[in-house]
This record gives sequence, C-alpha cells and structure tokens, in this order.
Amino acid sequence: MVTDGKKSDALDSSSASLDNPALRNRVVVLNGFDNDEIVAIMRAVKGLCKPGVNGEAPKLSIESSELIFAKTTPSSLRSVLADLIVDMSGDHAYLKKNPPKI
Repeated sequence: MVTDGKKSDALDSSSASLDNPALRNRVVVLNGFDNDEIVAIMRAVKGLCKPGVNGEAPKLSIESSELIFAKTTPSSLRSVLADLIVDMSGDHAYLKKNPPKI
C-alpha cells in the first residue's frame, strides 16, 4: 500500500516472499456480508466455473475446488494481505487432503 508516496510499514512487516507459489492462488476475500450473502456469492462464483446451459465454455478457467474463499475477521483486517493468502492457501491445501467428516 502506498499513502502519500510512501510505502506502508505493513509491507515491510510481511513474512511472505513475493515468490511464494501460494500467492498465485485465486482467492476471494469477502468483507461486510452476512452468512446468507456469502453463501450466495460463493455459489455464484463457483457457478462461473461450470459449462453454460448450452454447452458454452465456463466463464472462469479454474476448477471451483481450487478457489479459496475467506471472510474477514477483526484480526485479518489488521494483517498483511500476502500473509493472509499464504495462510489461507495452507489451510485450503490441508482441507483438500483432509476433508471434514460431515
């Protein structure tokens, strides 16, 4: 972030290297939505990963299981985005290998 032409101290405090492959993940961060709205947004975005009704190509060229969705928290709002993406990417990889038993 740049404010008044100066680099933010938050960028300097990030522990994530910009070369980290996790930063290439596709992440959707949601802020200010209630849970019903979040579910609706997630379904709409995931729907863009599927072929259209007439066999059109999907609007997004990614499997919906590769998308990472996150809702902000008071803690995340004070964090550096790169660090959050790396952290979310680790959680996402773990949950893909260890899906919750429902």
